[in-house]
Amino acid sequence: MKNYKIILFLLMMSARIFSQNAVNDTLKTNIEEPFDYKKYYDCDFGEGNVLIIIKKGKEFTDLKDLRKSGKGFAIKMEAIYSMEFADGQRYESSVVKNITQDSISITNFFNENAAKLAGKPFKLITYPLSSLQYVRFINDRMLSLYEKKNIRKKFDLMIKKMDHAKMCPAVIRFRDRDNEMKVCHFYLTSQGYDLLYENNGRVYYLEGKVDWK
Repeated sequence: MKNYKIILFLLMMSARIFSQNAVNDTLKTNIEEPFDYKKYYDCDFGEGNVLIIIKKGKEFTDLKDLRKSGKGFAIKMEAIYSMEFADGQRYESSVVKNITQDSISITNFFNENAAKLAGKPFKLITYPLSSLQYVRFINDRMLSLYEKKNIRKKFDLMIKKMDHAKMCPAVIRFRDRDNEMKVCHFYLTSQGYDLLYENNGRVYYLEGKVDWK
């Protein structure tokens, strides 16, 4: 992969469906380099806006300090976050596509196939940043236990322009599925980022340690 390298430490990785009813699905995955990344997904790490969500009364210095200190977290384009807005809509597998000084745009589903399975049109939805009400971090995947953060009451929002504003998804070859290539978006949990992928309209996550550069 041109922009970053993924090392999968487990050749046999179990995947479970990304919903309250988990389904086991054993997979073999493989990465072969080089290959044409943009054949599967058009993304670069270029300059853009990053949404910083920081605890009230705290100061932002950089992303590394934000993670280590527990002051808050960052929302980047092309990644997935569990978000709920003032209209009561909750999004679990929607991809963040754009962040401006006062708005955030997300897809309504993981991709076109997921929207089709739900019987809905695939579209982009834009919300004002002021309407972001909750962000949830999954703690236990099997039990679907979440840590719920009240953004309005406990956090401040700020936009920072950065050189690497996107978390471009990984593209992984699934050997047990006739070497099919899957676009795997990063999803933020309490333990860090997981990888989500879609198969036949359903969204799954990969278990195992994944490093990327």
